[in-house]
Amino acid sequence: MSLTARYRLPLVLQCLVLLIPVNVYVIGDWLGNGVQWVLFRYQQSYMGNSLILVSRDIAHVTTGVIAGRSAISLLFWIAGSVLFILALLLAIFAAMHEEPAYFKKGGLLTIAGGVSLLLAIIMQYGPAFSGPAGFAVPIGIPVIFIIGWLLYTGKYEDPDSVRDPE
Repeated sequence: MSLTARYRLPLVLQCLVLLIPVNVYVIGDWLGNGVQWVLFRYQQSYMGNSLILVSRDIAHVTTGVIAGRSAISLLFWIAGSVLFILALLLAIFAAMHEEPAYFKKGGLLTIAGGVSLLLAIIMQYGPAFSGPAGFAVPIGIPVIFIIGWLLYTGKYEDPDSVRDPE
């Protein structure tokens, strides 16, 4: 099955959400730092370098290794990750079946996922993205919101490519 050009760009945009760095952070008083994507993060600390998958975060929360404010933050992050995966599945379905309405629904899920990630950052670092836990710079959140809005509104389409059925 060939993917038409009309559905290629929104599918690439939806994939891009999983590939862009969402946030750069510093732990405490420079005890560590890292870059976080939707499904994993790379962290450098006095204990060494780590690649931490969201599945490991799920395990840490469910077993009680991480609790309190950090656990709530991780739950928001996990919820956002799930929303982005669902949005990607909708985008794949939309492209395969040439149903643009599913891109719109995926756009809403992308925006909701972005809100969830933003809440996770605020929960961990505070509303100013800075506090006793360290600080974060949510560099990818605006991009996620823009992609979600583009998918929801269909602004990615070339007006000349959309033909009137009459």
